[in-house]
Amino acid sequence: MTYEEIRIEFEKFVGNEKYNHFILSLYDTFPLKKRLLFWQESLLKDFFNKYDLETIEYEQIYRIFNRCPVHHYKLKHDTVTIIDGNEVNSTISYRKEKNLFPMANIYAPRDLNRFSYPKKVNVVFCSRCRKVYEEYH
Repeated sequence: MTYEEIRIEFEKFVGNEKYNHFILSLYDTFPLKKRLLFWQESLLKDFFNKYDLETIEYEQIYRIFNRCPVHHYKLKHDTVTIIDGNEVNSTISYRKEKNLFPMANIYAPRDLNRFSYPKKVNVVFCSRCRKVYEEYH
């Protein structure tokens, strides 16, 4: 199967809501996680077993699932400023943002578990998400 076929079949296999959650969970921290969460591993294992596919290496996950789950645009790389969550002034609800432009990644929220962090961080983003973000801000 090609990467595109895997994405299409995986979304059919788990359903749209779980698929979106799977993708967004891959890209919800920066730097990116170095391993999948247990539930993500389980979904992929079930999928690979159903389609009799060989298990893929972790590094391939980001190459396979490198599309925005909402707009299906290929994800790009950028460097953005890390900001304190109190500095975010959104005009729409968080839920609506996640439905309309979940991968805009205009800025990165500060990781409260770390005491020191850089001023900027590398992120991935969807160019269509950023355009939609601009329409709302």
